[in-house]
Amino acid sequence: MSSALHEQPYLESWRWMSRQIRCALEPDEPRLIEHYLAEGRYLACCTSMSAWTVAETSFRLLIDTATDTALPWHWRSLCLDQAWRPLRDLERLSLCKCRLKRWQSHAWQLATVSLLPSIPLIELMQGFPDE
Repeated sequence: MSSALHEQPYLESWRWMSRQIRCALEPDEPRLIEHYLAEGRYLACCTSMSAWTVAETSFRLLIDTATDTALPWHWRSLCLDQAWRPLRDLERLSLCKCRLKRWQSHAWQLATVSLLPSIPLIELMQGFPDE
């Protein structure tokens, strides 16, 4: 069996979890982030997927989700709280100057991120109030 066939179900699962996180489809299930990160670690160690790509993708997902004001505050805060984990992996994988520079950029972004309040649910509703 080729490695591409072996990794496909894990990659699809990882991508589905990323969509659930990014869209806050299960905002009251914090273990989803842990499962997502664990699936990424599996992809990095047991398939042909690059550990750097997995860690950077995970970091971007968590930061982008944390700064999305349309999502619930508690979910955004949780994503921000977990963003250090893939960032730590990126630091460990920064073996050349270009990667070290990218890691430093990500570290600076995490250190300086400012979360704006989430948009109130009433403002997210579409249409007109008299409809």
